[in-house]
Amino acid sequence: MNHRTARADARAKGVVRGAAARGTAVRGPAVRRAAVRRPHRIGRRWALAGACALLAGLVLADRVAAGVAEGRMGDRIAARQSSLVAAPSVSIGGFPFLWNAASGTYPEVTVDGRAQTEDGLPVTASVDLHDVSKTAGGYEAAGARAEFKVPLDALAAKRGPGVRLTGHDGRLEITRSVMGVPLVVTAALTLTGDTVTLEPAAASLAGRPLDPANPQIAAALKAAERKIPALPLGLVPSGISVDAGAVTVRGEARDVGIPGLPGET
Repeated sequence: MNHRTARADARAKGVVRGAAARGTAVRGPAVRRAAVRRPHRIGRRWALAGACALLAGLVLADRVAAGVAEGRMGDRIAARQSSLVAAPSVSIGGFPFLWNAASGTYPEVTVDGRAQTEDGLPVTASVDLHDVSKTAGGYEAAGARAEFKVPLDALAAKRGPGVRLTGHDGRLEITRSVMGVPLVVTAALTLTGDTVTLEPAAASLAGRPLDPANPQIAAALKAAERKIPALPLGLVPSGISVDAGAVTVRGEARDVGIPGLPGET
């Protein structure tokens, strides 16, 4: 190696060492700034996690309070409604519940329960109360709608042995044996005031068509008319329908006084 080559190699090594030193000098402050930012990021993450935990705790507390109030309301309604066979299931709508409870208003309260009529018919009831507010005498709902379902099997048992009731196309089909021959009468259910009436639509005996206006058929359907028992909460019957398994009576009311709502003492 000659002197010129040695000097060139020395200059090249110097350039490389200078560039490396400058790179180290440039990276040094950036690394320090990144190290300073990491604690702030960790702090923000912990703050976010804490806020989420607090929010979840508030939601849980709100739901627990609502559940306690719903259970207490169900017990009090059961104490006032002797026809119920068990405490009803109560759902208080609106979130947050605690805010509504503090203001004394609830947008919706739903009550589902099982009851029994005086003559032993089982009834499944569902009542929706809207715009419930606190009053001087307790609580009041601006409106209420309800459905009361009675199984067809239970109704058939009340008509005597050998009677079968089925719902078909919104009409009631009544089947019974007459001297060993099946008599089938199809009737439409109508509501007249608080009385359920049956209007004959078709009839057959042993598969042969009969005149549904036959006096004997009309008399039998007249005897099957039934007065709806007084509905709770001042509900007034507003409609009736039948499906494959049950007869459903609907009721409505305005300005309904409600016993046993949350906060009652």
